[in-house]
Amino acid sequence: MSMHVCGQTLVLVDNDATVSAVNQKLVRAVLKYMFYHSPVDRTFCLDTYEHDIADAEEYENDPNDLACKVDKIEFVPKDSNLCDTLCEVITRWKESDFACRDIVVFTDGLEGESLFHEKEELYYLTERNEYPVYIVMLDQEDNAGARKGLSATAVTSGGKFFETEFEGSDAEVDRQLTEKIFASMDEYARVNWEKYEQYEAEEEYEYTEPVYEEQEEVTEIETEADRYMSDAETEERVVYEYDKTTGLSGSGKSLATAAVLMAVGLIVALVIASCVRRKRRDMGDKAAVPDADGEEDAYFDDYELGLAENRTLFLDDPDDDSDRPTRLLSESGRMITLEERTKGTKIRILLEGRMTVGRGDCEVVIGDDALSRRHCELYERADKVYVRDLSSANGTRVNGVKISDKCIEDGDELTMGTGTYTVRL
Repeated sequence: MSMHVCGQTLVLVDNDATVSAVNQKLVRAVLKYMFYHSPVDRTFCLDTYEHDIADAEEYENDPNDLACKVDKIEFVPKDSNLCDTLCEVITRWKESDFACRDIVVFTDGLEGESLFHEKEELYYLTERNEYPVYIVMLDQEDNAGARKGLSATAVTSGGKFFETEFEGSDAEVDRQLTEKIFASMDEYARVNWEKYEQYEAEEEYEYTEPVYEEQEEVTEIETEADRYMSDAETEERVVYEYDKTTGLSGSGKSLATAAVLMAVGLIVALVIASCVRRKRRDMGDKAAVPDADGEEDAYFDDYELGLAENRTLFLDDPDDDSDRPTRLLSESGRMITLEERTKGTKIRILLEGRMTVGRGDCEVVIGDDALSRRHCELYERADKVYVRDLSSANGTRVNGVKISDKCIEDGDELTMGTGTYTVRL
């Protein structure tokens, strides 16, 4: 099966002065071979990786222009970090509609510390987005320790990890390495980008009108088509108008009145639905809230009242002065109770998979301006509960220590925003 989807490849070159002279020559040779032998349906953007990489990449497939950019690469002392760059690129890409993209990185692995992103965040992004990363490790005597982290990044993303150790003469390295990279790209495309090829095939389909040999058949078909068009025109001319004495009737004058009435009806329906949901929520507030260690029957009675609609409840409503416990209901999952240390407010959650916590666009929404919109997430692994910070502005702390990803146990103090919660499992 051949792929016809136009793929966009971002090529990132580690142009730090730590790259040896031999590897600098190797990078230039491989890049030029890659650009001059690339498939016609693939475009490239060549850049050096650093934290302030340009937001708008320019992709092209002219090998001569790309080769000129290769010659202009300068290897200079710098303190950039690949994790920071990849996190920013993938985060920006996942907001766009174009999904057929991949990244090729040439690096010796010797770099400065990550300033903005953790390795766990990079693995999280590459695992959940279709952006494979192909990493070419420029082997040197002093960079063996970087191999493990670079390999993990490539494998997690669905890409491949290559090392510049090939059999044969040095003149063949550029060809061998390029062929291996292209073969891996094609393999990934066949498995993961087939749906885009099918979509393009549907878009390119053009209708061809059939040719009829006998004039009588053409006349019969045209008669059916004329009858259909006549019916359609008749339907288009029937317009409903509201009359005070007869109500709605087909007057054929205007659709404006009907449109206004439909809009009013929709608004009324939304208001009624909102009142019903508020009433049900008030009913649920009066229901008994179970302790963290039992009374699941009463808990799921509340669920049947519809309180768990969309799996989200807004917790700690600023307009609500009561001290009643709040909870997120579900039919299954592990019960977690977060008790606010100063106010005594309880948040009871039935954990299902990964559930995000924040002040908006999350499964658990808490009315606290000090929280980020997506602050952290709770998840279960190997019968243990973990909390992972989602690069929040103010951070997440367990027992007063700022964390990125940590197992939490019964009695731990979890600090998010302005609140500190005692965890009960």
